[in-house]
Amino acid sequence: MNILIGNYYPAVFAYFYKNTSKYHQSKDLTQEVFIKMVSGISRYRPKASFKSWLFTIASNHLKNYYRLLSRHPEYLEISEDVPASETVVSEIEIKNDIKEALAHLPPEQKETIILRFYNDFTIKEISKITGAMETTVKARIRYGLEKLKKELEGYDEKGR
Repeated sequence: MNILIGNYYPAVFAYFYKNTSKYHQSKDLTQEVFIKMVSGISRYRPKASFKSWLFTIASNHLKNYYRLLSRHPEYLEISEDVPASETVVSEIEIKNDIKEALAHLPPEQKETIILRFYNDFTIKEISKITGAMETTVKARIRYGLEKLKKELEGYDEKGR
């Protein structure tokens, strides 16, 4: 079990962090997913990859988190201090621009793009993870990328 957690923890945490932009909340959500994974491992059937099964749990947990926020918006006001990292300033700025542009996307497009480009899932796998039809997944990616492009072009025009 520790090997599974060790192998997948960074990817699941990154998935939540890219979706929520909240470090500590992402840590909590990741822990909760692994608790669900451990308690539900007996129900896992290898018809899909383990990674897809785990990310289905994560996707459902993220949807529940967004539902909770919509009913209790006071949770949005909790500030978080993100640990400082030792990277080049221009790289940080680029990552921040992408992160900010992702934040402007609807949650479904954002999640789909993160699953596709950060976690390397196929359209078919994303469809199974999110419960959306493959054509819907493709549309979310297409429209999400178009919005990201417009957002990022806006950053270039602002001199970033």
